[in-house]
Amino acid sequence: MTLRDERNWGTFIHLGGIVGSAIFRPAGNIILVLVLWLIKRNESRFVDDQGKEAINFQITISLVSVLISILGGIFNGLWSFGNWVAGGNMFYGSWSWSWGGLHGLLWVVNLIFSIIAAVKANEGVSYKYPLSLRLVK
Repeated sequence: MTLRDERNWGTFIHLGGIVGSAIFRPAGNIILVLVLWLIKRNESRFVDDQGKEAINFQITISLVSVLISILGGIFNGLWSFGNWVAGGNMFYGSWSWSWGGLHGLLWVVNLIFSIIAAVKANEGVSYKYPLSLRLVK
């Protein structure tokens, strides 16, 4: 594999999280990155390293998304129950907009850091995502 091929594959792997989440929402970000990484990981140390970084970041993003959904469900349930007990339905649903906003913010974080990583990989620089769990070693 040439140096240019390594850079291209590193770039594709980092962008795979964005493309995968756009195609298949629940786990596409992980699946596409994983497939691209598994195809080329044995051909280049750089691609293997960047693939691990990308998959770890996408797993982290997915875990945070699940946590936001769980907390949103709990708080929406408590808000609805409390509202029902109080006998009113005023302001119902305001919490769900807040949790949806957190999902949107998480998507923007994924977009920004994935693009930064793709640019760095295209330059041949190894990129380490900040605040990423290192589950795949």
